[in-house]
Amino acid sequence: MQKQEIQIAEISRHIPELQEALENVCGSPSFRTSPKSCEFLRHIFHHTLNDQVDELKERLIGIDLLGRETTYDTGSDAGVRVRANDVRKRLLAYHAACEGESNYTFDLPIGSYVPRFFRSIPVSTEVPSLAEQQISSSIPQEQLASLSLRQLAMPTLIALFLCTICMRWQIAQEHPFTAFWQTVFQDHHATFYMPPSRVDGRESLVSMDSLEASAPLFNLAGQFHTRLPMIRTSAVPASPDDIIISVGGIPANPANLKTTSLASGSAWMDDNRITIEDTPTGREVVDRDAASRDSPLSGRAGLITIANGSQRTIRIDGTDQAAIGNLIEMLCNRDSFPADLANSFQEGTVTQIVFPIAPHAEALVFREPLPGQVAVIRGE
Repeated sequence: MQKQEIQIAEISRHIPELQEALENVCGSPSFRTSPKSCEFLRHIFHHTLNDQVDELKERLIGIDLLGRETTYDTGSDAGVRVRANDVRKRLLAYHAACEGESNYTFDLPIGSYVPRFFRSIPVSTEVPSLAEQQISSSIPQEQLASLSLRQLAMPTLIALFLCTICMRWQIAQEHPFTAFWQTVFQDHHATFYMPPSRVDGRESLVSMDSLEASAPLFNLAGQFHTRLPMIRTSAVPASPDDIIISVGGIPANPANLKTTSLASGSAWMDDNRITIEDTPTGREVVDRDAASRDSPLSGRAGLITIANGSQRTIRIDGTDQAAIGNLIEMLCNRDSFPADLANSFQEGTVTQIVFPIAPHAEALVFREPLPGQVAVIRGE
């Protein structure tokens, strides 16, 4: 059997079979736990089977399926693209587990929201004519064998070539903003921690200004169809699938942080190269490895630290509240998102980027092994 693509003009002849294939997919283990992916599939199926492919555009899908406003910005809201990528991943898993079980299949091409449909047809076993047999008998058997091997290999080589092109195209098209936050919100269970400030040696409540500055992170989680739950303590979760996003400085010795969790690369150790410390002139960004040790980097700035140890953490800090808010706005905006963060989740590494507030100042990027570990940092 071989697969033959069903052209758009012929789809109406196969609607019952295609709808049955859709229900088989949505009922499979790959999709059973994701109602949103099934909802997306049913949406694009309905429009395609009803000859309404012109409505399968990112903005229209966002409005009709995700309830977005008609004026929403598809550049900063990746909801439709994220949903489509998840559907593609699940379809690959489904086809790998159920290959050959159905005569009708479909996929979702990269860069499109219009599915392609296929049906299985038998391979022709027609006996060659007498003339063809005579021609074949006149060719040496060694040449026939060589020709057959080339013919068999050619479709495979072409398919591999096209797959390589498609993968490179997808990598080139995926924006660093989408790649980064999809890793945070979909590949891990993200939680949010904001340490309380300390006044006269006592912990006080988290300020409203700090929460308001962090609001874009919660809105961003909603764009990726997930939640960002807050945790009350700085205790390190045990699951390696968790990732903690914290905003503001972590107390030097948090009262509720167990000493046993202070292993190298743990969530709240502050022995990284770049840190923000209190100085007589205010909070300063300090490079501990500078020639003049503990010398501050001049000016106001925000600092993001991404540590990839046994527990992944993203710490957002700054010399002042305005610097922290400015950095959060930059991270949550697709147009201003720093591309240097796209390769920040390598095991055993820590990425730190300083974002000066001064006009036209360039960000300073530091990538190193986690303190106390030896790691190979791949090239940019």
